[in-house]
Amino acid sequence: MKNKIYLSSLFYLVIYMITNLSSVLFAQSTIDFSFERTGPNHSVLVLPLWHPVIKQLQQNDSLPPDMILGFENDSLDSGDLVGIFYTDNSGNYKCASSISWKSNDFNMLPLWGQYPPGADNGMEMGERMIWLAQKQNNSIYEIECTYQKPLMAIYIKDGASAVLGMKLSRSETLLPLSSLEK
Repeated sequence: MKNKIYLSSLFYLVIYMITNLSSVLFAQSTIDFSFERTGPNHSVLVLPLWHPVIKQLQQNDSLPPDMILGFENDSLDSGDLVGIFYTDNSGNYKCASSISWKSNDFNMLPLWGQYPPGADNGMEMGERMIWLAQKQNNSIYEIECTYQKPLMAIYIKDGASAVLGMKLSRSETLLPLSSLEK
């Protein structure tokens, strides 16, 4: 009798652990590029490849090997959605700003911080920027950016960042929110 009780308890425990594990692993599968305009913001400027700063860096022989100027692997086309995300209190990606990309031009994103302080509606001071793109074919790309200075990769209230280059990698786990609405 005791063995049946232990086995049934063990069975329920295993089932509980498996169902919770799968919900943690697949907690977020869709990405929403809409965002809330809150109080404080941080300006992010993505420089085009023809910009004099990038031209000057391209002529420099002592660039770090991990520095990306322009695009690596893939590029963005006019009309692609580009967003900067933060991780909310539930561990999900939430959009802090997004734009419709303009090829071969300046792209400026006002990155919205949380307001009032402690609210879960924007970037926190010192939080790392998470870049994602949704191409016009609805595929999602994760973006690794090269900033003019390393500290420009984090949110600072009333701060500014300059992006010199981007490396795009197709995401195999994230889907655009619009793909579920169809």
